[in-house]
Amino acid sequence: MSEQTLTATWLSVGRKPEHPADPKYPHGVDLDLGRRPACAVDLPYPAPEVGVWLVECAACGGKFAITAAGRADDPRSARVPCKTREANGAATIG
Repeated sequence: MSEQTLTATWLSVGRKPEHPADPKYPHGVDLDLGRRPACAVDLPYPAPEVGVWLVECAACGGKFAITAAGRADDPRSARVPCKTREANGAATIG
């Protein structure tokens, strides 16, 4: 998709992580909700502290909440279903 329709807004819980990061993901994770067509957004990595990324699509109004903890295993990107592109019969991404 040529234009960016997804935005990510950080909502802090106001505390630091209580548990260590999962060593299986030392460079973060790329979330993919699996359905196509989809749009993607890069998330600031790592998150500043424990909280939630609210990912919103300007095109279809879809909203997704993605938790993070300010650790190495935080999400660094998200690929989420796009209702608008699906309705228009758009080609799949990735």
